[in-house]
Amino acid sequence: MKPKVHFTPGDGKGWALDEDLRQIRRALRGRIREATAAAAQIIHAPFWQNLGMVEPGILSRCFVVAHADNPPFFYVKQPEFATGQTWVDLWVARSTEALGQFQQLGLPAIHIPYTIDPDLFFPIADKSSLRREFGIPEGAYVVANFHRDTEGADLETPKTQKAPEMMLAILKRVRDMGASVHVLLAGPRRHWIRRALEGEGIPFTFVGKTGIAGDDFGQNILSRAKLNRLYNAADLHLVPSRWEGGPQSAMEAAACRTKQLCPPIGVARDILEPASFFTSAAEAAQKILDDAQRGILAGTVEPQFQKWKASHTTATLAEGLQKLYAGLPGDEAFQSKTGGVRRSFFAGLFHQAAFTLRRRTSQPKPPRVVRWNHLAGRDADLDGILEWVRATMEGWGATFTNSSNAELEIAGWPIQEGHSGCRRLQFAAHGLPPDKILPGATLAVPAVQDLANLRQMEILNPAAVLPIPFRAAKGDSEWFVVEPGDRSASIPVWRAMAAGRAIRYPAGMAYSEQVFWGGLPYGGEQPSVGENPDASEFRSLAKTPHADTARESLRKLVSI
Repeated sequence: MKPKVHFTPGDGKGWALDEDLRQIRRALRGRIREATAAAAQIIHAPFWQNLGMVEPGILSRCFVVAHADNPPFFYVKQPEFATGQTWVDLWVARSTEALGQFQQLGLPAIHIPYTIDPDLFFPIADKSSLRREFGIPEGAYVVANFHRDTEGADLETPKTQKAPEMMLAILKRVRDMGASVHVLLAGPRRHWIRRALEGEGIPFTFVGKTGIAGDDFGQNILSRAKLNRLYNAADLHLVPSRWEGGPQSAMEAAACRTKQLCPPIGVARDILEPASFFTSAAEAAQKILDDAQRGILAGTVEPQFQKWKASHTTATLAEGLQKLYAGLPGDEAFQSKTGGVRRSFFAGLFHQAAFTLRRRTSQPKPPRVVRWNHLAGRDADLDGILEWVRATMEGWGATFTNSSNAELEIAGWPIQEGHSGCRRLQFAAHGLPPDKILPGATLAVPAVQDLANLRQMEILNPAAVLPIPFRAAKGDSEWFVVEPGDRSASIPVWRAMAAGRAIRYPAGMAYSEQVFWGGLPYGGEQPSVGENPDASEFRSLAKTPHADTARESLRKLVSI
């Protein structure tokens, strides 16, 4: 019998998540029966955070499959992911990078790659007519980017993930090196980069409605047919992002046989040739100059097209999802989750309706009475974290007690290790011994490397990364270098970045999730001082924890 499946929504805007949902539905057509959440055996979430729309009792009795559109190491910085780890029975990793990160986090996952529809993205031979269509100078070397620039409807703040300021740094370097390039932009929320390019005198073409001063998200989402023509009109597609689950543009450009430059992130690592990667603005600018003058990226186009065609079309998605669903009836986890006592369909409908009403009409609030369970003086870093937590929560009106009569227990280095009867949130720094981790506690750590360390020690408590502002460290060196194999440097890295220092860190370690464009990885031996480039640009692109963001993350974490 075909399983009954409830799909949670996409993004409702015809953007990437809606496209994912469309492809998933098409891949499973005829093999499942779609149902309401109350009637389903399987809850399938193209976007895991939309599981929050489903009543928890339904999630507890259904088998839950969820896709992660961003890397898991990004999602552990979202407070809601601490709960998501307990909801989801099987994660769908969309890249080998994501699969490796799920494995490091101890979460069950399978690899079904990101895909795009080959009927929507394909090469077009006549580039001259395309350039005439969009008003692009025919003889120009055209660098394209179709990502959005800003955080939501805030059109002033560069979107941290998409890093338009990195794109600007690259293009300024190209200009200063004497190369002439033309920039091709499309998509909504491009206000920041358009203003920046105008200010620098860098020529560009924006394809979209230009007279919208406010948020243009609804008006400037382009059809995929037009995006296909834009990829084909460009010489190179440039991705400056700090992290990506995809980006989908890496597949779209590959399908169009368009050259690319991208950091080694997400699905790009599975498709792009080594020559198409960069780790600094200087490296990207040099490659653009060399390609404009000597075509050094020409040899990447066909291999990238073939890797996309082999593993990243909708046929691959259909094969992977159909294999997954065919194997579920015999899966022990599926049987144990769905074979128990089920409440009636009408009870499920009632509980889902009541949950939806509560979710829409009330917001979770921070607890007012908190049990305090921390022994100061054992670890200075942990003391500092707990001092910040306590002061922040007192500012929200929380009172602290040693009694078990509380809504939440906050722990650090525990004084009392027995269970208090309420929800436990334990903060852990590198110096906290594994035997001091409290059973059943949700863990909060300063950086992804700290969580990777806990998982390596087989500590599998639900966990979240909560970066908080640390006081700047003093130091004379322009660069802060993490020694090879050092797994305990996350807080020193935060302090060095707060002091305005660029970071060198061992390649392959999770410090990359702190540093991003604020430094460089190194392989093998620790780099000598003479091997470090000018640090100024790395400092300008660094992103340190912001106090308001940290407080909001803490509020969500204690309110779950």
